[in-house]
Amino acid sequence: KKPGVVNREVCGVVSKGTRTFCYLDDTSLIEKGGGATTGPLIAIKEVTIDGGDSKGGDEGAANAVCEYGVTIVDAITGVVTLGQFADDVLRSRIQTLVASFNPSEVLYEGGRSGASKTLISFLKSICPPHTVIECINSTECFPKSNALDPKNKKILERGSGSVSPWDANDAVKELHRRAYYPRSSRKAEGEPGISRWPEILRRCVEGGAALALSSFGAALFYLQRSLVDFEILSMGIVKAYCPPSSGAVDESSAENASKQIEKMYTEEARKDEGTDLVDQTDEVDVDFGTSSSSAATAEDQIDHMALDGTTLTNLEILHNLSTGSKDGSLLSKIDFTRSPHGARLLRAWLLRPLFRKEDIDRRADVVQELSSGAAAVAMCEARELLRKTNDIERLLSRVHSMGGSISSDGSANNISYLPEERAVLYESEKHTKRKVGDFSKLLNGLKAASEIPSLFANTEVESPMLAKIVKTTEDGGCFPAQMREKLDYFFDNFDVKKAAKGDFEPSRGMDEVYDRVLEEIDSIKHQLEQFRDEMCSNGELDPPRLARQHWKYINLKEDSKDKYLIELPISVNVPAEFVVKGKRGKGDKQVNKYRAPRVASLVQQLEDALDVKTSRKTEGMRLIFAKFDSMRNHWMASCHATAMLDALGSLAQLAGQPGFSRPLIMDCPINSKPGIEVIQGRHPCVDRTHSGADFIPNDLVLGARFENEDDAFGDDSAPRDEASVLLLSGPNMGGKSTLLRQTCLISIMAQIGSYVPAERCSLTPVDRIFTRLGASDRILCGQSTFFVELAETAAAVRGSTRRSLVIMDELGRG
Repeated sequence: KKPGVVNREVCGVVSKGTRTFCYLDDTSLIEKGGGATTGPLIAIKEVTIDGGDSKGGDEGAANAVCEYGVTIVDAITGVVTLGQFADDVLRSRIQTLVASFNPSEVLYEGGRSGASKTLISFLKSICPPHTVIECINSTECFPKSNALDPKNKKILERGSGSVSPWDANDAVKELHRRAYYPRSSRKAEGEPGISRWPEILRRCVEGGAALALSSFGAALFYLQRSLVDFEILSMGIVKAYCPPSSGAVDESSAENASKQIEKMYTEEARKDEGTDLVDQTDEVDVDFGTSSSSAATAEDQIDHMALDGTTLTNLEILHNLSTGSKDGSLLSKIDFTRSPHGARLLRAWLLRPLFRKEDIDRRADVVQELSSGAAAVAMCEARELLRKTNDIERLLSRVHSMGGSISSDGSANNISYLPEERAVLYESEKHTKRKVGDFSKLLNGLKAASEIPSLFANTEVESPMLAKIVKTTEDGGCFPAQMREKLDYFFDNFDVKKAAKGDFEPSRGMDEVYDRVLEEIDSIKHQLEQFRDEMCSNGELDPPRLARQHWKYINLKEDSKDKYLIELPISVNVPAEFVVKGKRGKGDKQVNKYRAPRVASLVQQLEDALDVKTSRKTEGMRLIFAKFDSMRNHWMASCHATAMLDALGSLAQLAGQPGFSRPLIMDCPINSKPGIEVIQGRHPCVDRTHSGADFIPNDLVLGARFENEDDAFGDDSAPRDEASVLLLSGPNMGGKSTLLRQTCLISIMAQIGSYVPAERCSLTPVDRIFTRLGASDRILCGQSTFFVELAETAAAVRGSTRRSLVIMDELGRG
């Protein structure tokens, strides 16, 4: 029975950036592809650099004008990302950050020492209309908790008065106090150890990444104020991020911490790209001589194509320019994924195309194998299974949250202050069904994923990378082995139908406390039966035969009052200690209801045991959720393997379309000329012209011209080499801008391992793309149209290398 009066306390505050889409929320928005309202929360810490506008000494590069620390919180998946980097006068890397993550909420520091007016104005001009931009002051008053439990209240409150959200040291101290991450058994100089913290966060603390930790402190403050901090941070997933540099900024003076974060980001990206799955034993060191050694070394360090925010916007890679939606973008044309986590990985690949020929060819080999032959048949069946996997990454986060503060062994590992553990939910039946539904989706999704290796078991896989993905760890692959056996435990011990009705009970062996209380209840019931036998045989009841025949316990249900009253006919003589509690019938047929002292004692023990059973039964689902969450690394390995297979299958689906061919990726030694050659190329996003006629393909040759992959390089006498600069002229609506854009898009597609819309294509990998298209000013930042055009041109001139692709459309109009 629900109480008539309920004590009120705040259990959670929801904003765009902290919306976790848990079972208390309507998840249909993200299940249908969320759109603009499901972006992450981003906290930005800015520090301006004195003398940043002056010209640097690194080959004409400009000094950085500011440095940023950023924290990106994806509340839906529980992923926290840290970054720290220097930026130029155009804030190119901040623009790339916003274009890449499409945030729903942005936090900046207020006050004199906070964010500059330039940054605030810039954020207002580049952020999508749906983005909420909020100021967090250098000193804030943390709200007093109105939690009813004193323990909860103590931990939910932060200090006695004002706090400093942007203070890096305070952020680290708060992480220790709240104990979001496991504590280290070792301590240094009396301070709690951090050796068991997430690696990225630990390295930021040890490496002194003050700006990154400062932004993390602001994000932590905001999550704590919204009461979702434990739910997100206890996932323990912390990643690194560093947007590509424009190349126009001299970063030689950048802090070591920034370089370390960039290195960590590169290491993580290679795991997501799958380039670390196969040992790169085929790389050959080449001596290019002393005159070109520095250039060769610089190119050897590049592992991906850099795409800045301006390029992402101008080329409509993620969103179209007219409505800002995904429709009509390059991503929409290549995305044939069947799972949400596969779609996210493909999007990440598009933001970071590969650069090294070996990496590109390795991925393209997989795409080619999956687009034809026996592997294509297996992939067709696998795509149906991938469709059933649901969003494994998001559902794992939900199950972690539903496990609450209970560890896999049933003990509390933190003070319980999650909303579901404190709130009185009047629609508990509906919420229980949602929780069970999410867990059932996850189990069935992982079950479908576990069947994928068997589809390729009888297929001769030629690509080493594909073999790694579709084989289990027992066979030398990366797909987790014995997944089905681990899942069977939860299928056997979790009855979905009973759980949806709230009748779930932990199985024997799942909860030691629950098992003990069941044994205690059985023991008490056995003692009650023994008492009956004793009373009927020791002569205290007269006549004993009639007593044995008519002795009956009543009110045996767990929710009954006056449990285990004894019913005996009035004709049976009972001891004086038997107290009459009621009667039924009249005359000789009257039956009395007795309470014996020993029975009363046993019933009290039974009541206490039933209370414990009820409380542990209520915890039953949370216990199994916690046990499932303790195996999260195993499930995440499956998530990563299925995401990679789904993304590669999407590119294979694109390769099977008419008019697409595999591009030839050519080597480009330091003494040779880079180039790109496209025969009958088409814009991948423009199927038909505005007049309804078929698109007219175009040929294009820039730099070296090659017939096949075996062509020699660096022969200056070769007549086939073309100029490295192409000047286009023609009437309006003649297709000049389309040709510029399609050349860049074909290069990007080729370097993510995809087939391209051309009859034939050959190119040397491009290290970055610069675009100067259209006309736009930044009045809020005090930058005119002409200023923006010249600044973008200067960035291309300063940052481009011999391997860069630059397109400029109508510079200096008006």
